[in-house]
Amino acid sequence: MPLYRVLLASVVLFLFASGASAVTLNVVGGQLVGAFDVDVGGQLYNVAFEDGSCVDLFAGCDAVSDFAFQDLASAIAASQSLFDMVLLDVGEGAFDSAPELTQGCHIEALNRCLIFTPYAPRPEGGAIKVDISAAYNNDGDSEFEDWIWNTSVNENTYDWTESGEGVYAVWAPVPEPTTAVLLGLGLAGLAVRRRRLN
Repeated sequence: MPLYRVLLASVVLFLFASGASAVTLNVVGGQLVGAFDVDVGGQLYNVAFEDGSCVDLFAGCDAVSDFAFQDLASAIAASQSLFDMVLLDVGEGAFDSAPELTQGCHIEALNRCLIFTPYAPRPEGGAIKVDISAAYNNDGDSEFEDWIWNTSVNENTYDWTESGEGVYAVWAPVPEPTTAVLLGLGLAGLAVRRRRLN
């Protein structure tokens, strides 16, 4: 097979593989601490479950630009993606039916874990409330199903660390592999040019 065809086939396979990512759970010591390559509305994100206050985790938590998702619809989509792709009972752990296995939700007796995706700060009466979408993960024995709860946190300084029932989802978009794509296309172009010169 000519070199240019091998290079071209390699580029096509690379482009296909880079676009077909699967979610990888981030599990440390049996605890679900986040996930990589979570699809939210066609864009891939990495997510980490972090204890703390909104102020500490989201660059002050006082501007919409502090958040990966900046409106209710996209925050709901993020919460739904957690249910669809991350909070599952898999070989690494029963992360759906045992919510206490999610980092930040360490009180088994509560039978639930609230994972908060903030999307908008809202100044009110001298404090800053934070509008959130919460993936409300109930255990398998609960009378309630998993559901998405859209509400607000009363103060952006409130720290969830001690509560044991809630944790923030810190989302970061996965960069597009533009450099690798351009390199692959450049190599393919060189191979085609070389063929024409021969």
